[in-house]
Amino acid sequence: MPIRRMVSAQCSLPRIRAEIEIPGGAPGWLGWLVATDPEGTLVGVAAGGVPVPGEGEVYALAVAGGSRRHGVGTALLAAATDRMRSYGAHDQRVELPADDDPALPFFTHMGFGPLAPRRLSRKLPPLS
Repeated sequence: MPIRRMVSAQCSLPRIRAEIEIPGGAPGWLGWLVATDPEGTLVGVAAGGVPVPGEGEVYALAVAGGSRRHGVGTALLAAATDRMRSYGAHDQRVELPADDDPALPFFTHMGFGPLAPRRLSRKLPPLS
């Protein structure tokens, strides 16, 4: 999903307002992580949380076209994973928008396996 479209869908004012108004915040929400290039241009974003005890969820992960295959997605996933583990996650899941989503090879390479056609999961190593 292109970053601009994802940000416009996920970061709309009504959505943010609704999440802020949930007493105690959105359950399990750990927020957004962003990656920038040396000039400060946004090149990638990730969002996730631990909505169910022990289960981390990658809600979004996107890297700008010109920054793909340079480790940005791997670094964002690693940072999100570290946050999830610090909140007790021992498994991690992601749901892709389509069965043939272009991110499928990335997540497979990162150790995710199928739970359902568009839902993937992996065990997380314990914090060292």
